[in-house]
Amino acid sequence: MPNRDQDMTDGVLRLLANELAERVAEQLAPRLAELVSDRPAAHTSPWLTTSQAIDYSRLPEGTFRKLAACGKIPCHGGRAKLFYRPELDQALLDLSGLSDDSRKLRRVR
Repeated sequence: MPNRDQDMTDGVLRLLANELAERVAEQLAPRLAELVSDRPAAHTSPWLTTSQAIDYSRLPEGTFRKLAACGKIPCHGGRAKLFYRPELDQALLDLSGLSDDSRKLRRVR
């Protein structure tokens, strides 16, 4: 008898989990679509100018420039910097703990 009760409990939990997942998906789908539509359109070139990279990253300009200056965001070129989108994407993923580095960033010039 305990196996039958356990099987029934497991079945009910699976149904509840599926229902919860459906409701979460219903709530998140419109919000995700809105976020994705706000993103800049895909560029034809993987290379971005500084202003394009700042817009793409959605970081404040000063923060972006400090991160690039200290090498946390890789850049190429001389005075006019270029950013390679795959490298920028990886750097932004690596910087997910940005608040931990905020004190160090203030000292970068």
